[in-house]
Amino acid sequence: MNLRAKYGISVAEYDSLRAKQGYRCAICQRHEDDIPVVASGRPRRDGSPSAPAFKLTVDHCHTSLRVRGLLCSGCNAGLGSFRESVPALLAAVSYLHQT
Repeated sequence: MNLRAKYGISVAEYDSLRAKQGYRCAICQRHEDDIPVVASGRPRRDGSPSAPAFKLTVDHCHTSLRVRGLLCSGCNAGLGSFRESVPALLAAVSYLHQT
């Protein structure tokens, strides 16, 4: 993935976010070593070995495009399922507390 084109950050900035978060998902705190790799990195045009796949995905606001942090794929998909709606997420928390 081209981090610069998609999110406006460099690989160094991505790595800095990883270190700042302790190499953990910003929501569930799962360490990246405990996140299974579902695919290898994209093959390189020059035939050299693929770069390792990113285990933590870049989370960004779809309105402002500002990068918020790094998430595991499950937490990232969860936010997407709730359409980044704070009221919907709070309703889900309330629902979970009922059980």
